[in-house]
Amino acid sequence: MGKEYANRLDTDDNTIEKQPKVSVVLIVENNEGKFLAQQRLKQPFYGFWGRLTGKVKFGEDLIHAAARELKEEAGLQADLRVSGFYHKMDYQKDTETLLEDKLFIVVYGINPRGKMILDDEGHHNEWLSHEELAKKDKQFESIVEITNLGKEPGVGYIERKYYYTTEEY
Repeated sequence: MGKEYANRLDTDDNTIEKQPKVSVVLIVENNEGKFLAQQRLKQPFYGFWGRLTGKVKFGEDLIHAAARELKEEAGLQADLRVSGFYHKMDYQKDTETLLEDKLFIVVYGINPRGKMILDDEGHHNEWLSHEELAKKDKQFESIVEITNLGKEPGVGYIERKYYYTTEEY
């Protein structure tokens, strides 16, 4: 417990530092070239479309975290690989206050299997083409960039700041 405390301690001013939340974001492509999309039906970002995400548990390896989230939230399994890292910082538009700091491990999946859960508590899942997703009212600005990062061979990195209104967040 002491080492965990010391890892978060700013020794210059003796305060506990906040640290980014670590999550996986899944870019899962089916055999028809469509991608798994998820609409949030809870706050924050109610109604926004994006990719399936979930927290990495303490001590959990990244592919296992992605496989667990895919199964829990969509009822699916897939062949998965880590394809990049995406650092996303969300700010309040009018005050520029940092609201959330997230580090996503981008995981690309192919050959999805299983019976997809369409609707569950807090979200709705669909297979959508890029064009179908672009027609949705609310979508995360990062969705195209993250999807492209997921599909690329090798491992990439993106870092972005986004600004949201009180209504959006």
